[in-house]
Amino acid sequence: MNFKEFPSHFPLYFIIGKIPETSEERIQFLVKFEINEEKISHFTRLDNRALIINDIEELNCLNTLIDDKIKVIGISGKSQELRQDIRDILEKEKRFFEFRLKIYLNTNNREIIPYDYFEQRVDSDNNISEPTEKEKEISAKYYDEKRSKINTVEEAVNFLINEELNEENINEIKNKSLAEKFDQLGGFFGLGMYLRNIFIYPNKNEDFLQYLKIYDPQYIVDRGEFGEGIIDDLLWRKLNHYRITDESKKKIADLRKEQYDEDAFWSNYIKEQLFSYNLDDAMIRDYLEMENKMENNDEDFEHYYYEQKRILAGISDEEKSVYDQIKQDYFTIRNLIEQLKNKP
Repeated sequence: MNFKEFPSHFPLYFIIGKIPETSEERIQFLVKFEINEEKISHFTRLDNRALIINDIEELNCLNTLIDDKIKVIGISGKSQELRQDIRDILEKEKRFFEFRLKIYLNTNNREIIPYDYFEQRVDSDNNISEPTEKEKEISAKYYDEKRSKINTVEEAVNFLINEELNEENINEIKNKSLAEKFDQLGGFFGLGMYLRNIFIYPNKNEDFLQYLKIYDPQYIVDRGEFGEGIIDDLLWRKLNHYRITDESKKKIADLRKEQYDEDAFWSNYIKEQLFSYNLDDAMIRDYLEMENKMENNDEDFEHYYYEQKRILAGISDEEKSVYDQIKQDYFTIRNLIEQLKNKP
C-alpha cells in the first residue's frame, strides 16, 4: 500500500471539511487527501456535505483525482486490534515523510519527492563496458600531466569545474543547500573517495601534496583523510557563492581571541562555522537559539533540529507554507505512531 488510492474492498463514506465523530469500539483511521472539489461535483452529495462513492467506477475516478498521498492524521479505537502489518505500513509512511522533509531542505531547488519515490525502479545499464588497457593508459597519462601543473586548492577546484566534472555533476553540487553542507554526515564519503583517486593516491606532485597539509582556509573545515575535504569544501563554496569574505575572516579571528568558559565552547564552535558562510548576526542568533532549545527540551528536539535546517536552507516567505505542510505531514504521523505505542 502506498497511500495513493483507496482500495475497492473498503466501504467508503467521505465527510468533506469536517472531522466525524469516532467510536472506541473498533479501530478507525481519520485520513486527509487533497483533491479539487470542482472535479467531484458530480458525485452523490448529502446535506451534511458527505460524499458517497456508489461503485467501483466512481472509486477509480476518485483515485485518479487525488493529489499526492492519502495522509493518516488520526486513529481511534483500541490499539491492540491494530495488526503488525498495519503498524509496519505506518512506520514506512513515517520514513517517507521524514525523507521528503530532509530532501526539501537539503536541495536548493526545493525538491518535493513524489508519493511513489521509494517504489520507483532505476534500470541499470548493463551495456557499460570496461575501458581497455590502452584507454586506461591514455587516461593515466592525462591525469599525470594535469596533476603535475596543479599546485593549489584553487587550481584543483578550477580543474574540476572547467575540465573534469560534467554538467550533471556540477548541477548536483550546486543543488546541495547549506543545510545539507552543514551536516557533516551529508554525502561526503562518495565525493571524498573520488577526489582522493584524482588528487591524492597516484599523485607524484609533492608540491601539491605538501600544500594540502599546510593549507589554512582560516575557518573550521573537515580536512578529510589526506586533505581532500579542503578541495570538496572550496568546490561547493565556489559553485554556490559561499566563498568566505574578509569581513567574516575578521569576525572569526576576533571570536578566537575571546576568553570563554568551557560551557560556551560548543556555541563558539558553531558560531565560527556559521561565520565562515557569511551569515548575518540575526540568522546566527536564531540558529543558536534553536541549539539551546534542543539541549534543554528532548521532546521537541526534532522540531528545533528542522528549524535549524530551515534557517540554513534560507526558506523564503513564499516557500514557508510548503515547508510547514511537509513538516506537519512528518510530525503528524510520527506523533500518531508514538500515541499507538503508548495506547492500551
